[in-house]
Amino acid sequence: MAKSASKPFVLTVFLLSNFIHLVLSQGTQFITGPCTSDADCASGCCGFNSGKCAGPIVAQERDGGCGFGESAPNDNAANILVGQEAGVLPTATSGTSLPATAAVSTVDVSAVSTSTPALASTSDEPIPITATATSGTTGAAAVSTTSDEPTPIPTPAISGTAGAGAGAGAVAVGTQFITGPCTSDADCASGCCGFNSGTCAGPVVAQERDGGCGFGDAQPNDNAAQAIQGKRRRRTVKFNA
Repeated sequence: MAKSASKPFVLTVFLLSNFIHLVLSQGTQFITGPCTSDADCASGCCGFNSGKCAGPIVAQERDGGCGFGESAPNDNAANILVGQEAGVLPTATSGTSLPATAAVSTVDVSAVSTSTPALASTSDEPIPITATATSGTTGAAAVSTTSDEPTPIPTPAISGTAGAGAGAGAVAVGTQFITGPCTSDADCASGCCGFNSGTCAGPVVAQERDGGCGFGDAQPNDNAAQAIQGKRRRRTVKFNA
């Protein structure tokens, strides 16, 4: 009786463990890894023509879109990504709205007192002022001075994403990975910035998919591809010798 009762329990545990393994394995595949559907990829995009996880926007140009295994390609992940960027950019670049983490110090010049005898000063040197830093975008500083000199107003130090408009500016020259944004061949570790895509690519693959290397130049080039082929030829000659 005990054996017959334990069989359903063992079967239930086995099925549950397989289900958990299946759920945990979905949505974790990295870019260029094999996939069978968009759900397999951490980027939410399985290249329609390649069957490999890809960046949602890059896949629209290189892989015919996302949606491998489906009857037609899609751009669902790209639309979501573009929508997120559109929602972030206005607050990052607006002059009246700054991130809550930005440290901004402002001075209320109208609060300057020049009529208090006890604080009178005969020095021509600028009198230092103390400003109270406030988080956000506005704030008044408590200022007291008797000098007739113009009150210096410190330049706000803005941190966060306000300076992120440069795109790949935070990436050191020559270190950008493949599929990462670039403005020239010099930005990429592969030495090739896709002429049509503006993303780093393999030098040989770019000749077929991106119209060559040299994004930002007047004409595409195959300099990096020739350099690779030259190295291969030298190795072949060395081995044959």
